Amino acid sequence: MRGDRRAIPGDFDVIRCDLPAFIGDYRQMDYGDPRAPRTVQMREQYGLDEVVSGFATEFEAQCALRRWVRSRWDHGWSLKFAEVEDALDILQAAEAGEKFTCGFYARVFVECARSLGWVARLLSIGVQDCGFPRGHNVGNVGHAVPEIWSNDLRKWVLLDPDLNVHYERDGVPLSGLEIHDAWLSHEHESVTVVQDEPAFTPPTGDHPLLVRQLMPNMEHFDEREAQFYCRRFARHGAMDYYARLNIGRWTWLDRRCLPTFVQHFEPGRTGFLTSNRDDLYWSVNLVRPSATASWENGPQLSVTLEHCMPWFDHFEKRVDKSGWQACDAEFAWPMIEGENVLEMRGVNVCGRPGIVSRLEVAYSPAKW
Repeated sequence: MRGDRRAIPGDFDVIRCDLPAFIGDYRQMDYGDPRAPRTVQMREQYGLDEVVSGFATEFEAQCALRRWVRSRWDHGWSLKFAEVEDALDILQAAEAGEKFTCGFYARVFVECARSLGWVARLLSIGVQDCGFPRGHNVGNVGHAVPEIWSNDLRKWVLLDPDLNVHYERDGVPLSGLEIHDAWLSHEHESVTVVQDEPAFTPPTGDHPLLVRQLMPNMEHFDEREAQFYCRRFARHGAMDYYARLNIGRWTWLDRRCLPTFVQHFEPGRTGFLTSNRDDLYWSVNLVRPSATASWENGPQLSVTLEHCMPWFDHFEKRVDKSGWQACDAEFAWPMIEGENVLEMRGVNVCGRPGIVSRLEVAYSPAKW
């Protein structure tokens, strides 16, 4: 009978949970397709699964990918800049002896990560005085770097394959925006630059003369200039280049370093200006549940899942520490007396699982 307390099967109480927050809108970005034919070809041709295998943590494997990308060529310039169309082109050109700059390192890293089912993206960063630079800032006001989503750390992490470094504070790897804040807050000395091998190698010989053909206002550029250029670039671990930050369609708005409309003597533009961190730092690879108690077929929770996972393929659940099983977005979770544990995650099309969400519910039958 409706409203009859005797029909209530018992108490359902959440006693513990680990449900990471969905932040921002992960759908705002085109992550590419890890199953695209040339992406698959690159993964197989260069043995990328072997590059990232055998590591204790996902983050160590991601650092191994950064190290591998850095090892493909030394920093330099190429007349093929306008000819290469994707990471596979760049890697093949590098095998033929071509050299490329930061943006090409970043692009190769992002596309290699994509091929492995890791979510990565490009950042454009720059020094504060970028409009009308002087001295060795001429031709040297910006940098391109990738961030990768770490399930281990539940955050975006900056991995620079050109310099082959990442940045840590109190042992925690940092995002581009966290590096930006440390620099503009004059707290960069608290940041550790974690250098891997091979390190950044300045261009030598006649190679720097290519810059004269590739960039305006660089008629003076030679090997000596390249050495100054590279020393200036790396003198603060490149942290001064994080004064300005662009991610996707967004330009970070910081009153300590306001946007400019001139870039290296040329008219420029900004993205959409924002000081909302959630616009730039959305979460991915998460699952969250909603649940409704019912007892028509015994005490149970009717669970509905949603995700924020690029390249999503299916959900998986694990009940009371049993094995992982594929499941629908809606399912029944039967209760037993005592503690009930439900773990949930998404799995993408590359078979890479996301972060595990956990819900613990205590159930006790009604006693009248």
